[in-house]
Amino acid sequence: MALIETLRRDILAGTIPPGSLLMQTELAARFGVSRIPVRDALQALAAERLVTVVPGKGARVIRLGPQELAEVYDLRILMECDLIHRAARRTTEAQRDEAAYVLARSDLEAGRPGWEAGDRAFHMSLYAPAERPRQIALVHELRDTAALHLAQYQVLAENTSRWLDDHHQIFNAWQAGQAASAAALLAAHLTAARDHLLQLVTAQTR
Repeated sequence: MALIETLRRDILAGTIPPGSLLMQTELAARFGVSRIPVRDALQALAAERLVTVVPGKGARVIRLGPQELAEVYDLRILMECDLIHRAARRTTEAQRDEAAYVLARSDLEAGRPGWEAGDRAFHMSLYAPAERPRQIALVHELRDTAALHLAQYQVLAENTSRWLDDHHQIFNAWQAGQAASAAALLAAHLTAARDHLLQLVTAQTR
């Protein structure tokens, strides 16, 4: 696995926690490479807004406060609800079948390590019919920011029954072409996730 892919995976999984300093010299020694590919990887991660470059040292994994995380989720709600509203009105049978398959798979993965990948795949399967690649790319970026903070709190993954019920309600409205209902259900789902994460983050910073 390439250096950047390994670092991205470890950051999003919480193996490298928010706020961690990534030293160029230490990473070069760990991966057995020179500092040049390490610098390039850190710059690429900075472009993805997963780290901020620390001149002369390396980079630091982003660590957002409650207000910044609230903004991330507010943007997610705006863009993802718009996507599902557009998508629900133009799904094909093949897309509905694919989303049903992804939903069933994410049900099995819920609450286990790596659950976020299944959750993301489900949501993206609902947005795909909208055919808005730039908007979906922005959603991926926002989800990455949320994911690296979520990874600290496995309690979110453990509260699976509510999230799974939400997913099935959202899916049912989406496949029925009920665009407004799907968007409203998704907004409630993301709002609950936002509020739960903010409660945990606020408690930690007290």
